[in-house]
Amino acid sequence: MKIWFSKKWGRELAFLIKNGFVHIFSASLINRIIQFGISVVIARIVSKESFGQFSYALNILNFFLLLDGLGVSSGLLQFGSKAKENNEALSFLKFSLLVGASFNILLALSIFVFTIFFDLPIAGSRRFLQMLSFLPFVTVIFNVFQSFTRARLMNKQFSILTVFNTMMLFVFTAVWGLLFDVTGLVAARYTAFMLSIFLALGLLRYQLTGFKNVDIPEKNIQRNFLTFSIVSMLTNSISQTLYLIDTFLIGLMIRSETIVATYKISTLIPFSLYFIPMSIMTFAYPYFAKYSDDKMLVRHYYRRLTWGLFALNSVISLLLIAFAPFVIRLVFGSNYLDAVVPFRILSFGYLIAGTFRIPSGNLIASLGKVKVNFYNAIISGIANVILDILLIKYYGAMGAAIATVLIFVISSFVSGWYLNKYLKV
Repeated sequence: MKIWFSKKWGRELAFLIKNGFVHIFSASLINRIIQFGISVVIARIVSKESFGQFSYALNILNFFLLLDGLGVSSGLLQFGSKAKENNEALSFLKFSLLVGASFNILLALSIFVFTIFFDLPIAGSRRFLQMLSFLPFVTVIFNVFQSFTRARLMNKQFSILTVFNTMMLFVFTAVWGLLFDVTGLVAARYTAFMLSIFLALGLLRYQLTGFKNVDIPEKNIQRNFLTFSIVSMLTNSISQTLYLIDTFLIGLMIRSETIVATYKISTLIPFSLYFIPMSIMTFAYPYFAKYSDDKMLVRHYYRRLTWGLFALNSVISLLLIAFAPFVIRLVFGSNYLDAVVPFRILSFGYLIAGTFRIPSGNLIASLGKVKVNFYNAIISGIANVILDILLIKYYGAMGAAIATVLIFVISSFVSGWYLNKYLKV
């Protein structure tokens, strides 16, 4: 029995190594460490007030980016994963770039016009949002290329792109942030994404052979592609609102850049740790999509995935909760010790989201049941707004953290109930 068990795990480990899981996980780990380092650097080199203003501007930008490219990155991942030939995948890539870039040009112009006619609750953040307004044009191109590498199981190239983009952002943030303050932080983002696009073209030069000559998909396939993409976009938009609306409402209701900064600090480590379940699902998604008709296989691996993540995430959450004051003081400084309580609450939330919400949502999408995620997102989104308004009013940053965790529980329950019914787990 022990010999069979060791051989079985040996074969699975060899499969993971051979097919690029190590590349994805290590790249995700490096990526999160660097992203976390970027936030620490920004918190250290600019004032707490400037950090709050820049964070709020990014938060508003991310609201607009919920519509990023009409969701073509998700459509390319799903349809590209099922494509049997490279030319078929290239056809979806060309269509994704055409739709995504065209839409994001309009999105960028909308953001710019918004900054002209509307003020933001946090004074000073409008100017930074205006400078960031044309970033969506470059981000959608980068995101589409990343989805293409995932869809074609080019996990090494995906990992290189991910790490390079984040490393460039870190380097230019540190250098230009020191030299030009928040203006340098904005310029760093444009530079990092443009350099990353050039790298993507180099890494994919052989796969892109024939790109100019390939036709975009037929009309009926375009409709199916866009339907999947838009529903995924709407679902992701409502889901991502969980991470954005807290900061927005704190700024709107309390109008304090220091409390915005405090809440932002409390989210950095718990939210950064989502790379663990996300890297696993990044690797697994194309396989779940490919074998989506085999419910027995999907059920088996989903069950194993859930138990494994529960064991790992329980340890992580307990350590973060126990050592919260030490972590905050060490990483961000004593100036942010008021973030300890929301940090602990969100660390517990990581256990819920990292074990149940993120894996189940990705699995449902890979099975093609995007409408289920959409309905789940609507329920969670409405509850999120109500809970935020009620709790932020009385408890500030701590109330926002409590609301977020409650939504994780609601969303996880809905998706878990559906998978239990669909797979009969």
